[in-house]
Amino acid sequence: MPLPCVVSQIQNTPAKMWSALVFLGCVLATTAQVVRPGGCPKTVTQTTLDLQQYLGNWYEIYKFWAIFEVGQKCVGANYQMKNDSHIRVDNSGIRSGSKVEAIGDLYMPDTKHPANLKVKFASSAPYGDYWVLDTDYKKYTLIYSCGPFLGPLGHVEFAWILSRQRTLDQSIVDKLMTKAKAFGIDTGHFSKTDQTGC
Repeated sequence: MPLPCVVSQIQNTPAKMWSALVFLGCVLATTAQVVRPGGCPKTVTQTTLDLQQYLGNWYEIYKFWAIFEVGQKCVGANYQMKNDSHIRVDNSGIRSGSKVEAIGDLYMPDTKHPANLKVKFASSAPYGDYWVLDTDYKKYTLIYSCGPFLGPLGHVEFAWILSRQRTLDQSIVDKLMTKAKAFGIDTGHFSKTDQTGC
């Protein structure tokens, strides 16, 4: 989920110190994900999304760099429906031989746009975009998230290609990369996730 650089008024803080704190916060935010100039690409999500078919295990094949995944391999996610029509997201991976896990909450805020989902991984955090650009439910899903950074000056992005298996046919990867490029997403930011020895 994008980490916004929020500027608010703090009383009794010298202007130079406040400017330095804002700058430091912005630098930390930019190092936490992919940042590009200008507005977000004009993407189009799937017109339909069957959440029941989407549930279950997914494995990360490609991702945009994100600080919370540094050093991880064998990254996967399990999606399970909860009683409140939200979905429990159990993200897990292995870092330095130990399992790491993050539990999130995913939901559909507008049934008119079923693939424009929202997700968060901390109770105090705001929901971030989780847009399903393409999925066949059985083999792959292409997920994208984008939000503004410093107003109209830039944007922050996350993207993932997930598979039902720890591998994915190259022809499908190529198809999804082509689709992402057509939306103006810079696929050069994708890196392959290590799914060996899991």
